[in-house]
Amino acid sequence: MPRVMVAVSGGVDSAVAALLLKQQGHEICGVTIQTMPAAAAEPVWEDALDHARQICARLGIPHQTVDASAEFSARVINHFVSEYAVGRTPNPCVVCNPAIKWGCLLDHAAAQGYEYLATGHYARIEASAGRYRLLRGQDPDKDQSYMLYRLSQEQLARTLLPLGEHAKHEVRELAEANDLPVAARPESQDLCFIASEKHTDFLRDRIDFSPGPIVDVAGNNLGEHQGLAAYTVGQRKGLGIAAAEPLYVIRKDMANNALIVGPREAAFVRTCRLSQLNWVSVPPPDYGCEVAGQLEVRYRSSPVEAVLKVVGRKAVARLESPRVCAPGQSAVLYDGEVLLGGGVIEPD
Repeated sequence: MPRVMVAVSGGVDSAVAALLLKQQGHEICGVTIQTMPAAAAEPVWEDALDHARQICARLGIPHQTVDASAEFSARVINHFVSEYAVGRTPNPCVVCNPAIKWGCLLDHAAAQGYEYLATGHYARIEASAGRYRLLRGQDPDKDQSYMLYRLSQEQLARTLLPLGEHAKHEVRELAEANDLPVAARPESQDLCFIASEKHTDFLRDRIDFSPGPIVDVAGNNLGEHQGLAAYTVGQRKGLGIAAAEPLYVIRKDMANNALIVGPREAAFVRTCRLSQLNWVSVPPPDYGCEVAGQLEVRYRSSPVEAVLKVVGRKAVARLESPRVCAPGQSAVLYDGEVLLGGGVIEPD
């Protein structure tokens, strides 16, 4: 059996991933990645590390740590901040996975003599016709394939995803039945690097939050925003203005530091432009090709039938029904359960 390094975060999913691989007879080692400098990560880092060590001790497997804080700051945090600074809403997990979790950890695993990296993501990988295909997890409420769309064929070839065939309730049941110390631990809903504060507070210390006008689509001044980085296209709550009808963020006018708002239908579009395309389960289409499928324009959104016209690493997506497409978010194309590829939404 191949040797497998398992990314153990301290949560129930990665714990059960390690459990399943051990039960299958693999020689495994747990590894916990540190993404923030210790001084900035307390007490979150120590709590995660303590749980990870407990998991590995219970399973009787070795445990290691990898300090990727410098790389994480350069590749993930700087990208997160710079995207907000230009009016976009990034998804840092999409950036972190290929660069850090499958970058730093795969390199570390190889250096330690491990052939595979395993994680607790709810997704599946299958080899087909000389290519590795990425599929949705069997549990539709937990499917995380969207977050992995930027992985390369080389990374997928060295990846195991033990939870892809399991539902979340089964994972908790397995953890409890095997007396894992994190069986009842709640899931984290925060970004790992700003878990103890609001993301707007995190950004406020790093980029300009100058107030400016809130303007409706007719050009009427309705109030004042607290800084464009505090808002996302499609947002309704938290605008701080009174109106006869619900208003939504339509776009950000960066040149005039203005937040443009309007009725719900004004936030919807039938086309959106994508950049930084990464094709996963299929080879990159030829220039000018059209690829049909179901497009998710943000994580766990309802997919919409769409056709992508491909122009190199860019594309224009035509949507069968309108959706809110927030610049900076990822749009990921599926053919049923198969993830074809995806890209980053660009402003009009």
